Amino acid sequence: MIRTLIIEDDFRVAEINAAYVAKDPDFEVIGVASTAARGYQMVIEEKPDLVLLDLYLPDEHGLELFARLQQLPRGSKPDVFVITAARDSQSLKDAVQLGAATYIVKPFNGNELIERLRTYKSAQARLNSASEISQEDADATVALLRGNKVNVEESATRNPTTALILACLQENSKAMSASEVAGELGIGRATAQRYLTQMADRKLVALELQYGTAGRPINNYKIVVKEIN
Repeated sequence: MIRTLIIEDDFRVAEINAAYVAKDPDFEVIGVASTAARGYQMVIEEKPDLVLLDLYLPDEHGLELFARLQQLPRGSKPDVFVITAARDSQSLKDAVQLGAATYIVKPFNGNELIERLRTYKSAQARLNSASEISQEDADATVALLRGNKVNVEESATRNPTTALILACLQENSKAMSASEVAGELGIGRATAQRYLTQMADRKLVALELQYGTAGRPINNYKIVVKEIN
């Protein structure tokens, strides 16, 4: 669950943003602050993963608050989406230098925020899926955090384990469980499940539920990517 705090002085805009965030079950709005002071206090107390930050706040400019958030100890700094009516290039430059995950200019289409949230979630899934990363993983994750489009088929096949699993599913031409994939490739079931879950999030494979006579359904996975270069 990605715990999200909204710092916005217009309560109507805050409500709209909260509604968009709530559309994704993997996000939770933990609170709304209408001032920089209250927002900073809530960051300290609630430790959100993500902050949607307006720049024009009544008591302090949002970029000043952002700079203070960057002074928090490592592991306590939330990621920040800047959502603002500020269109000047300096505000954008300052936000990027501070490390904004994205910069959305008001007024905006709600689908834009939803799409940015999805790419952010994908980036977090990449970061949480492995203890070590390759240069390709780093490049793709940074691109996602910046809201850039990533060729997931190309980047996926650069990972040897992902490529092996995709090849296994392609050769068998049927939905397979994590246990079946693990048996075919000689890897641990937990490893296979972790990769398959990540690949399903990235739309490389499709999840199919197999129901038996009793017990929990089995998660089977079928290839979506048709060719592996």
